[in-house]
Amino acid sequence: MFRPALLLSLSLAIALPARAQADDNRPLVRFRMEQLQQTVGLPEDQARAVVERWSRYDREQFDKTQQIRQLRRRFNDILLGPGTEEDKNAKVRPLLERFVELRRQQADLKFRFEDDIRAKLSPAQQVRLILQVEEMQRRVVEALKEGFENRPGGLRPGLGGRRGFR
Repeated sequence: MFRPALLLSLSLAIALPARAQADDNRPLVRFRMEQLQQTVGLPEDQARAVVERWSRYDREQFDKTQQIRQLRRRFNDILLGPGTEEDKNAKVRPLLERFVELRRQQADLKFRFEDDIRAKLSPAQQVRLILQVEEMQRRVVEALKEGFENRPGGLRPGLGGRRGFR
């Protein structure tokens, strides 16, 4: 299936504002269009339809990811804050239910996205897309890693943006 699409989409959705992804002049849209046309062999109109659906998926996933991040911060505040374990459990329980629901919604979004894309592609195109998405994901991870390594201070061990509860 298209499992690598999730990681690629999430990493790129976080890196680019949602409205930028719908604009054909933006690097992500151009990159996806070119890759779908050249490697997967989609005609322009079909590639554009896939890219538009992909951009919508990115925006939806980004929204859910932001909500999950907010919940994680609230988890941290509660679990690292004052109070008994019983008090913390009472405060965390409704947040945990919301967290689980958001994760389920993310999975549903991914499956709907994959189904929508698959409906527009032949089996051979689906396989080409799977292989190309893996390659695009690898390239994005390399580019992100290179960007972190080249920024002032580079990658610093222990400062991966995580603190407290994960």
